[in-house]
Amino acid sequence: MEISLEKINDITLVSLNGELNLDNTHRVREAFKKILKQRKAKVLLDFDNVPFIDSSGIALLIEIVQAFGKSNGAMCLCHVNKKILSVFEITKVSKLFNIFDSHEEALRSF
Repeated sequence: MEISLEKINDITLVSLNGELNLDNTHRVREAFKKILKQRKAKVLLDFDNVPFIDSSGIALLIEIVQAFGKSNGAMCLCHVNKKILSVFEITKVSKLFNIFDSHEEALRSF
């Protein structure tokens, strides 16, 4: 799992590359801990290069979105493939996030 961070104005674009699973959720968690230290942080999480997510990855996303709520921050997702989107819908996780098709749509939502 590769994690890259890019600042776009006051929004942090987090791009993941690889499967989001038990083997690497700790790395993603650590990256988000640093971001969450900023009050009212805004994050766009890009799933363009994430082919698979397991239950630990879903649990991590729930943990992160709850942390953003407590810190008055905001997070949305983009480029979620159909396979992962169907998992989000089946587990009702999709109700926790604003999910967009593109960076542009997501950035405008903030």
